[in-house]
Amino acid sequence: MRFFQRLIVCFTMLSVGCFMADAAQVSAQCPTLDKIKDPLKKLFSNVEPGAIQPTEVKGICQVQVKLGGQIRLLYVDGSGEYFLAGNLVEAKSGRNLTMEATQLLNRLGPEDLRQLEALTAFTLGKGDKVLYFVTDPQCPYCKQAEAVLKKMAEKGELTVRFIFFPLPSHKGAKEQCISILCDKKGLEGLEKGYKSENQCAEGVKKVEESLAFLQKKGISSTPTFIFSDGIVHPGLLPEEALRQRLGLPPAAPKTETKNPAQSKK
Repeated sequence: MRFFQRLIVCFTMLSVGCFMADAAQVSAQCPTLDKIKDPLKKLFSNVEPGAIQPTEVKGICQVQVKLGGQIRLLYVDGSGEYFLAGNLVEAKSGRNLTMEATQLLNRLGPEDLRQLEALTAFTLGKGDKVLYFVTDPQCPYCKQAEAVLKKMAEKGELTVRFIFFPLPSHKGAKEQCISILCDKKGLEGLEKGYKSENQCAEGVKKVEESLAFLQKKGISSTPTFIFSDGIVHPGLLPEEALRQRLGLPPAAPKTETKNPAQSKK
């Protein structure tokens, strides 16, 4: 994130809302890569710009740059004199255009998904919808997501493939992941923070391969949701948003149970 904080201008939702236009009306003239390459290098010596193309905002173009194993977007005006960073948000609908674009650019392919299947620590549920869930046993937000995923899997709505990604900031998390694998403790072990002295070679290998693969794909945090179409979503997803993304109907509203003593009054 420090990469973007150093840019000379930042977008905000308020500023973007004033400039939105239909895609059919966009006729932004983008600067050439040759024109922006040197100025960009002066700001960020380790960044190499890629493709550049118009956005849905008049006069603003998006530039693809590689950072941390992923393609990121920054923005430039038609003259190539000003760089901008942040999220382009469509004021009317609330759509985050930047997030949508970067998710598509960093989408995992069929071979990547096969690799994830091989790295799966354990599977929960037998639903038609398949989700890869990247988790750490000490991640509090992961616990919130796991409770939702468990409920959906138990209802037969979802198949969840758990991928271990112990963060270096969580002391002992890697050893926990390995022992859960070696002792075959599955979700129960994950929920209860299971840890043993069993650090079998097979478990070590799977955890280290998971770390290497996910880091190569630019994944650096938990929880991370990876959908069957290859779209990667870092961070916690509320159940409503998750169900919508999976194409599932909204969850049934909770029914309040009345106390028999109260009902007699």
